[in-house]
Amino acid sequence: MKKLTLLLLGCFIGLAGCEITPKEAVPVTPIILPEQNKFCLFVADSAVEHNCELTYWLDFWVEHDTLSWTQRKELINQLGDSTGELMKKVLLSQGKGTPYQNRLRAQGWADDLIPSLTEQMKQLLFVLVYRPSQELLEFESALTILTRMNTNQSKELDVQQQRLFEQQQQIDQLLKIEASMMEKKEGISQ
Repeated sequence: MKKLTLLLLGCFIGLAGCEITPKEAVPVTPIILPEQNKFCLFVADSAVEHNCELTYWLDFWVEHDTLSWTQRKELINQLGDSTGELMKKVLLSQGKGTPYQNRLRAQGWADDLIPSLTEQMKQLLFVLVYRPSQELLEFESALTILTRMNTNQSKELDVQQQRLFEQQQQIDQLLKIEASMMEKKEGISQ
């Protein structure tokens, strides 16, 4: 038993000794990406200003997100149909308060942009803009349908309440007629 204890103690000390000895430092070299691997929005042959400046586009989006829909709509109306301007229209249409039809129009602009985007930007646009906007459109559409159904059911309920009221009046009239007939019948039998 004593030999087993000494053997185990020796193994533990040996394993711990591995951690005590200093490790050689592995030199870390930074990864330098070549110029062609910059994160650009549009394909290389595109002549879009600020094409490879993602921060410009993110700043544009954030800066205009606080504007009201009316202000953003005015800016959208001032923009043309070039690739860069379409991207701005899409980003301006993502803010809170954008009406359903305008958000739907922005989805169409995004669809028009997709062929001119780099693969990275296609994925980014899909994740940050297209999918959330599509979900909002679906929610708004479902909400509109539910509101219509609720309105129709409310109208139907009002019609049924009116019918019940009319039927109650008819029952009351029939009861009065029956009561007067009973009075006449009792008057004759006496």
